[in-house]
Order: sequence, then structure tokens, then C-alpha cells
Amino acid sequence: MRAPAPPRPTRRRLRRDGLTVGLAAAGLALAATTTGLAAAAPDPVPFADLVLNGGFDSYPWIWACDANVSPSSIPHDHYVTGHPGEDGTAGCRQTVKVLPNSTYTLDATVRGPFAFTGVTGAGGENASTWSSGTTWHNQSVQVTTGPRTTELTVYFHGWYEQAAYDVHRVSFIGPGFEPSPCGETATATASPSPSPSCQRTYIP
Repeated sequence: MRAPAPPRPTRRRLRRDGLTVGLAAAGLALAATTTGLAAAAPDPVPFADLVLNGGFDSYPWIWACDANVSPSSIPHDHYVTGHPGEDGTAGCRQTVKVLPNSTYTLDATVRGPFAFTGVTGAGGENASTWSSGTTWHNQSVQVTTGPRTTELTVYFHGWYEQAAYDVHRVSFIGPGFEPSPCGETATATASPSPSPSCQRTYIP
């Protein structure tokens, strides 16, 4: 006598088993994707002050300044003074390395009439501010880089035929690596390798 045939799986069971297998496969795929992303994620770029000699207290000077800008001669009180004239605004500028599509903040401590600070770049970046005051006060402005921008120029200046102005401190903070003592920064995405023969000399 034949043994009875085993019962055929019901449609509900087939659906349940198929759903279980599908969910398990999806879970494995998600785990693999997450693992791949975790392995490929680069280390985050730190925030740093990308300006060198922002306190005007050391050499190499780094800043490119007009002839009518001079450092203070008062010991332990470091700042620069610009004397604008009929043909110039008595300014200084410095190129910094930056990352594309990133936001940076320029801060400056200034004194005097029509003191301007700002940032400009080849990708159309252009942010600036100005103020007038007889005592030290702070200025601040933000700039966001374009998709291909890797350099910006930080600057400050006065205005034509106005009285002298002073700048005590400049900082430019955002994602990147602090420059080497003499400015040997190759890229904003990698820590620079300074020359062993170059050191900053601080002014008393």
C-alpha cells in the first residue's frame, strides 16, 4: 500500500517563507553596504586658523603689504597701521588654502576710520565688511567657497585720503590644516610638511 503523499505547502506558508528569505537577503545587502561605507569614509578635516602671522608678531612676515603699511614699534603691543593716500588704500593681503564647498569665518580686530576686511576668490567669492571707531573693535564676515575653489585671498585696507587705521589681529577659521611656520602648505586636505630649516621668529 502506498504511503500518503506529504501535504503541499499552502500559499500563506510560501509567502511567509519567501518574505523571510527576502528580508534576510536585504539585511545582508544593507550590512555589506554599511560596512563598505564605513571602510571608505575618510577622516574628517579639522578646523584651523589658516592665516599665518595673524597677530603681526613674527617673521617671516607672510603678508604682502603696500609701502604705506607699517608694524607697531611698541614692545609687546603688535599691530599694523595703514596710511591711505590719494592713490592707495594702504592694505595687506595673504593667500590661504581652502576646501571647495566649505564655509569660513574671517575675524579682525581693528581701530580707526574706514577699516575694511574681506575675502576674495577666483570662484566668484567676495565677502567684506568695514567699520569706523576710535577704539579697538571686532569685525566678522563669512564666505562659502565654490565647487572648484582651493585658494582665497584674505585682505584688509583703509580708504583713500582718510586717516590712518590699525589692525591688531586677523584670523580665518574653517576646515583645513594649520599652515607650516613659513607657509609651506601644499593643500588644505593634508597636513603640511614644513622645512626643517624654517622657523618663525617672534617679535618681543
